[in-house]
Amino acid sequence: MGWQDRSYYRDRHDGPTNPFMWLLTGSVSLGTWLGIHVRLHASLIVLGGLSLLLPGSLGGLQNAATFIAILFGIVVLHEFGHCLASRWVGGNPNEILLYPLGGLAFADAPRRPWATFVTVAGGPLVNVLICILTAAGLAVIAGTWKVAPWDPMDLNLGFRTWNSTTGYYLWWIFLVSWGLLLFNLLPIYPLDGGQLLQSLLWVKFGYYKSTLFASITGMIGAVLLALYGLMHFSILLMCVAISGFQTCLHMYRQLKANGPWAYEEEAIYSAAYENPDRPRKSSARKLRAAQRQARDVVSRR
Repeated sequence: MGWQDRSYYRDRHDGPTNPFMWLLTGSVSLGTWLGIHVRLHASLIVLGGLSLLLPGSLGGLQNAATFIAILFGIVVLHEFGHCLASRWVGGNPNEILLYPLGGLAFADAPRRPWATFVTVAGGPLVNVLICILTAAGLAVIAGTWKVAPWDPMDLNLGFRTWNSTTGYYLWWIFLVSWGLLLFNLLPIYPLDGGQLLQSLLWVKFGYYKSTLFASITGMIGAVLLALYGLMHFSILLMCVAISGFQTCLHMYRQLKANGPWAYEEEAIYSAAYENPDRPRKSSARKLRAAQRQARDVVSRR
C-alpha cells in the first residue's frame, strides 16, 4: 500500500482489550529495522492461520506455507521501498504497519509533489524489480515467458509439478509480487495508484484539487473493483473495494468540510519547492505566490 503522514491514519493506543476486536484492529511489534519500527497487523496473522488450517484453496500445505512466507517478505520489501525512497528525498520514515495486501509506511516525506511521487513510487518499484528478476529466472528454466502467472487470479498453472525447486519458489515469488503490484496500482486512494495520481496532479492543480479528484476517482475505481470481485465471486476483492470506497468517501467529505483554505500549508510547500541553488525562471513567481499565501493565512488567524 501507500505511505501516510497525517495523524488521522495513526492509532497510538495500546489496542483493544476485546480479543475479537484485536483480530480486526490489533498489531504485534516486530522491533526496529534500519531505524524504522515495524508492526504486524492482526489481519496478516489471521490470514496466515487460515491459510495453514485450510490449505486446500492453495493446493496443499506446502503451497500455503510458501505463500504466507513469501507474502510477508514481499510486503516488508515493498514498504521499505517507500521508506528508503522517502529518506532519499529528505523524509524521516519512522514506522511500518504490515497488512496482507500491503501496508502503511509512515514515511514522513517532504510535502512536495516530487518528493511525494518518489516516496509512493518506491514501493511498486520494488515489486517491478522482483517481477523482472523472477520472470527472467522462470523463462530460463521453462524456456518460455508464458510460464509466468500473468493473471494472478488464475492459480491453475501454479499447481503444476515443477521439476526444479528453484522454479517452484520463483513462481510463487513472481505470483505474489505481481498480484500486489497490480493491486497497489489501482487508482483507489490510499493505494499507491491513487497517491501517484494525486501527486502528478498536485503540480498542476494544487494539493486540494488533486486530492479531491483522487478521492472521486478512487470511489469510481472501488465500485468497478467491487463489480469485478462480484463477477469472480471474490469476497476479498469486494471487501477491499468497500474499504477503499469508504476511505475515499471519508477523504472527500473531509476535504469539502475543511475547504481549500485549510490546505494552504501544502500549497505553500508546493509553490516554493524549487532548489535555491538551481533557480529557474518560474521560481521567483512561485516564491512571491507562496509569500502572499503565507500572509493570507496569517491574516485569517
